[in-house]
Amino acid sequence: MREAAGSVRPRVVAARILQGVLQQHKKARQLFADQAPLLDARTRAWVHEAVYGGLRHFFSLEADFSRFLRDKPEPAVLSLLLLGTYQIRHMRTSSHAAVAETVEAAKHICPRATGLINAILRRVAASMPPSRLKPHQRLELPQWLYRHWRDAFGREIVCQFAPFFSQQPPLCLAVTTEPESYVAWLRQRGIRASVGQHAPSAILVHEAVDVASLPGYSKGQVMVMDQAGQMAVHALPESRSGIVLDLCAAPGGKGSLLAWRMPGAHIVSVELSSSRIPRLRENMRRMKQDNHGLVQADARNLPFTAGSVDRVLLDAPCSASGVLRRHPDAKFLHDPKELPVFRNIQRDMLLEGLRVLKAGGYLLYVVCSIHPEENEQVLEPYLEHVVEQRRILPSSSHDGFFYALLQV
Repeated sequence: MREAAGSVRPRVVAARILQGVLQQHKKARQLFADQAPLLDARTRAWVHEAVYGGLRHFFSLEADFSRFLRDKPEPAVLSLLLLGTYQIRHMRTSSHAAVAETVEAAKHICPRATGLINAILRRVAASMPPSRLKPHQRLELPQWLYRHWRDAFGREIVCQFAPFFSQQPPLCLAVTTEPESYVAWLRQRGIRASVGQHAPSAILVHEAVDVASLPGYSKGQVMVMDQAGQMAVHALPESRSGIVLDLCAAPGGKGSLLAWRMPGAHIVSVELSSSRIPRLRENMRRMKQDNHGLVQADARNLPFTAGSVDRVLLDAPCSASGVLRRHPDAKFLHDPKELPVFRNIQRDMLLEGLRVLKAGGYLLYVVCSIHPEENEQVLEPYLEHVVEQRRILPSSSHDGFFYALLQV
């Protein structure tokens, strides 16, 4: 994509977002949202592919261009080299255009480094990708994360699931209508789709679509949710009445799916973050569910008396290690020192959820992480309550997830 004079320059935007993730440890989604109003639809799509693709393939791309460098590059140069190398290796951009346009972007970000960036990218374009990569580079994982999973699961298992993190994920929907009929409707309109194999409400869409324009979306019959998340929601035994808490609820998909599954119960979504509540409210309005309410509160200090609720779904904050293909920036936002911190928060929330649960009631603990520290280790003080637990490793059709069902 060539930038017109005076227009927003996609490569400048993409490089700055990459630098924001890699140097400032900011979330790509927020950085992208800040820039999105300045971009037309075509440019947004290009920037999104360049940023998320560059992050998914960071470690092999870094090995690719670093072999031509003498010293470690400054953050702005690193982001531009990453962007240029990704275009050369993975995008439908000619090598000449990838080099020329990335050098042009460098003039607006770090003009003194244009010569270096031009020289390195030309050498990348003239060479084959490196044939020898370290295991973590080949699997596109931080070295600490590769070693952590290798020690926890074994090298063979990691080599089986880690490559899925480098793939662009399919769009997965949860529908409140008959999935087979909905898929047939999509296919009649030329949209490639299939029924999910792991959750009774799941549909996979195998091409880019405007979700908001899909039939039933405005009526609350369609929501975006990965199959693994849907599997977890369906693991919570149904309650035909009473109160069901959806803790750490934003953006609201799991609570809405609960409200659809349990029409006789009153679903209360609990969310602390003021910045996330507007989107949660909007999704709740779209779903048009009379049995679904909202409370702003901390899941570690719930405004409910002991033994007062029938079911609890706790979607606890975590390192997001199971959803790296959707959120590849998470590889650069967390480190091993944070895992005990997450574990303590998760245990506190789990204890509070058990406090408010009635005798005989069920709590479903859910995280989109596959780290043992955030999975079975969280449950260690509460093993007498555990009915079932399951770690879902990533595949081509779903994310990585963990859930555990507890009963008091």
